[in-house]
Amino acid sequence: MDRLLSLSQAARMVGVTRRVLQQQIQDGLLDTFEGQVRMSELLKVYPEVEPERSGMVEKVRRLREAAFAKGPSAAQPNAERLAAEVQRLRIELSMANDRLAGYEQLAADTRDRLLALQERCDRRQALLLGTLIGWYMHHLIGWYMHQVKLRASA
Repeated sequence: MDRLLSLSQAARMVGVTRRVLQQQIQDGLLDTFEGQVRMSELLKVYPEVEPERSGMVEKVRRLREAAFAKGPSAAQPNAERLAAEVQRLRIELSMANDRLAGYEQLAADTRDRLLALQERCDRRQALLLGTLIGWYMHHLIGWYMHQVKLRASA
């Protein structure tokens, strides 16, 4: 499940300017997809980037900028504003959980279809498909374990 980033997001994540990323795209060092950068492509060029941490760093930076822009009078949040923000975050979390459930179902359906297809293949094709299924399951289990860790830390 490769995440797509705008050039601005990608630049902030790796600590360079958009201009640097645009030059790397023009030089063929960094591939884009519909004007956005895949996280996997960004990690090929910048392997030291930690996607989970850098996303949080970006979120904290935006929150800090927003807080400072409001000035000292707005620094004291009122109960209504906090309640509205909590409600907004609940809705956002619910939508994210729905998307995650959809991706989990898609992954399970894909696995089931690959296994069913393997049963209908001749021996050579089944061996080749078995390699693909093994790779898929390895990455799928890794992804599930990552999700479990994220949920446990939340």
